[in-house]
Amino acid sequence: MKTIQTQSTSRSSAGCNPIVLREGEQVRLVFLPTLVDNPTNPKASVDGCFVYQRKARSGRWYPVPTMPLSSIKAGEQFKLTIHAQELRTLLEGLVPLYKLYEQQGVPLGQKTFVQVDRNIANFLRLGQTELTEFLDSHREDATSLLLKLVKWLATSTGRREAATQLVSLAPEQMPAFTALLGLAAIKDALTYWRSNKTNGAEEFWQQSLSERVYVLKQIFPYPVVLFRTKAYVGGKQIDNKGGKEVDFLIGIETTDAVILVEIKTPQTPLLGSEYRDGVYPLSRDLSGAISQILNYRQSLLRRFDGITSEDSRRPTLGEPRCIVIAGNTEQLASPITRENFELQRERLRGVTILTFDELFLRLEHLVKLLEEPF
Repeated sequence: MKTIQTQSTSRSSAGCNPIVLREGEQVRLVFLPTLVDNPTNPKASVDGCFVYQRKARSGRWYPVPTMPLSSIKAGEQFKLTIHAQELRTLLEGLVPLYKLYEQQGVPLGQKTFVQVDRNIANFLRLGQTELTEFLDSHREDATSLLLKLVKWLATSTGRREAATQLVSLAPEQMPAFTALLGLAAIKDALTYWRSNKTNGAEEFWQQSLSERVYVLKQIFPYPVVLFRTKAYVGGKQIDNKGGKEVDFLIGIETTDAVILVEIKTPQTPLLGSEYRDGVYPLSRDLSGAISQILNYRQSLLRRFDGITSEDSRRPTLGEPRCIVIAGNTEQLASPITRENFELQRERLRGVTILTFDELFLRLEHLVKLLEEPF
């Protein structure tokens, strides 16, 4: 989209960005328009002049020195030829300036205006009733529009000012809006889980939970923040090998206490084969995950000062908690296997085992709570 930039030159005039008519590598011809208040003829609202400019080494364009017409002697003449396409470019650049003046007058200060398609302009002029009727009858378009607005709000350089203005204009509607988005995000995570619970790739689940950190936050009874994914916790040798990276390094928001989280997959076996009559040990994969995260914890304890000395947000060491997310309780098909699993995970010291279905079951309970009428 084309933009029009204006800069006040007085209370009744504002310079605009140049309309480039002809451009070479070093020299170009431009028209420099100025919006003006014209009391005698308000429709005649644009002044301007043609200027040749030369490019400096810095890349900026500067006016080429000219001679005033008053210096022309008898028998001499001045001629400026405007070619057909250049004249069309000039007219196409002037029309939006006249329209801008009709709508805004002479803008004060420094402003940037964006030229939009006529259909978009008409859409933006819709009243609340018309807009509601349109969006209700075009659900897919409404969803697409909302997604684009959310992305803009999340990434725009002026997002903080926009969010502040949004809240101030409709404070009574913000709680319902944020709750609606939060509930939709949770439902989306549940749908994602149901569609992918048979996926056995660790990298897939590490990435999926990185994109949905709010799911991990359901584990804890206190507010937490994500310090880092694939966090280095020490272990490198002199040859730069052997570095250890825990999947998630999480901190308690109020104290910055460290929590290590290791992710496996829903397909990770919880129990091994029967050892004796009715006795099932933890599986080799799960035992390995427990040993791995304890090793990460030990490495972090030993090298904590060196690892975190340059971190802008220094974690609190304390007694780091360890969590392993692995497996699915659907594997525990009998009371005996369920009992064996509980006997072992509840007696582990320093490591909490949570299955994927238990993690997402918390989300299901949260959805029921949020949707239940008061």
